[in-house]
Amino acid sequence: MIHVCLQTEAAPSADEEHELGERWVCSCGDNFVYREGFNRAGYPEVDWWPAPAIPEPREAKAKPRRGLLFGPRKG
Repeated sequence: MIHVCLQTEAAPSADEEHELGERWVCSCGDNFVYREGFNRAGYPEVDWWPAPAIPEPREAKAKPRRGLLFGPRKG
């Protein structure tokens, strides 16, 4: 699979050192991880491969607001 964003200036180049497991998100939003895989010929190769996005936890919910409909108790 050839991805156009891997050919841009912002893309990581082949002559740089990369750690296995390093991630990169291109400008179009696709995620890639630098890992070992098999190329089209069936030989092992270390390269940038498509990967799913890492889920980010949602913000912690604010404390529940009981009685918001009627307001605080008076009296």
